[in-house]
Amino acid sequence: MFLVSPGEQIDQQVNAMDWDQLSGLQQKLLRAAILSSYVNQTSFSMFLTAELNKPPLANFTAGRSFEERIFSLIQVSQAEGWTGDLVDALQRDRPRNPLMRSLSDTIRLAEVRPAGGGDAGRGRSFGLERIVSGGGFADIRVWAEKLAQICEAVCRIESPAGNPCGTGILVDRDLVLTNFHVVEPQLIGNVAETDIVCRFDFARDAAGISDGTPIGLAGGSGWNVWSSPYDPQADIGGAGLANPQCLDAALLRLLHPVESSRKPIRLQPNATTPDDGQPVLVIQHPRGTPMALALGSSLGLNQNAVRLRYNADTLAGSSGSGVFNQSLELVALHHAGDPAAIIRARYNQGIPISAIAKAMPKSLQASSLR
Repeated sequence: MFLVSPGEQIDQQVNAMDWDQLSGLQQKLLRAAILSSYVNQTSFSMFLTAELNKPPLANFTAGRSFEERIFSLIQVSQAEGWTGDLVDALQRDRPRNPLMRSLSDTIRLAEVRPAGGGDAGRGRSFGLERIVSGGGFADIRVWAEKLAQICEAVCRIESPAGNPCGTGILVDRDLVLTNFHVVEPQLIGNVAETDIVCRFDFARDAAGISDGTPIGLAGGSGWNVWSSPYDPQADIGGAGLANPQCLDAALLRLLHPVESSRKPIRLQPNATTPDDGQPVLVIQHPRGTPMALALGSSLGLNQNAVRLRYNADTLAGSSGSGVFNQSLELVALHHAGDPAAIIRARYNQGIPISAIAKAMPKSLQASSLR
């Protein structure tokens, strides 16, 4: 399989989209990506002038706030037919911003087709649409609500408080799942477990960054509910296939249950991994930054079916993130990248959730596997 560079991927995505016909939801997603990438009107105006030879934002858009003026800018760009150029320049200028990097895929997932599935209003009716990946379809509002609920169950793992070391997933009202290696110093007794903090809702929106809600772990021995180590030879050294008993997972008990409005993500022992080529989403705290979404495709299971591989981007701090399919079902626990990578990785990988769920003691399955 031949890989294209990020720049080539961006060009292909931009050319495939009709950026001047965005729906209201798609415009909102574009607006959110811009607001997450530029801290104020001045920095965005500098971008407009340098990259697009446009006047400062205030010169040709209405509105008082930064967000209102971005809204007006998108209306102007669509009317004048240069939204595609705008997006192309944005992705070149802010390639490391996770919302901007995944913008094309996010916009595509929010695409709304005319009723009846035809090409109404396009002046043609080729009828060439076909099922390609088999990922299926989803009602966008239901999908968006489910995504928001998942985000409330994701936390940043810190040790000590304020120092990010990974990501975790709430799987019961007082249980968080993460990687063994994220909390290995505590599990082997080198560092006190009281150092660990699970910070929920650490995320960015149009208003800025929320500090989130920190929750410590249960005292005594109650914090370490269950764990399974990683395979150092395969997962780190890249030698051979990982031992099926090495799942790089740890289940931690919180100091107290979360509020009833925060819904856990239940572990399903019959969760199936996406086929090769189907979409995957990784919700994570890359390098400890506010919660981010990375989109990619499944590369299938490895030879002994104990690791799922995919091409979604991750960074240090993403360990312990949930890997979801297109229907937002939890299918794997992200834990590592290609151990043979020197410059560019061939894949990232996670442990299938079905394997983790089945390995847990029966006493836990009454709660976290409901």
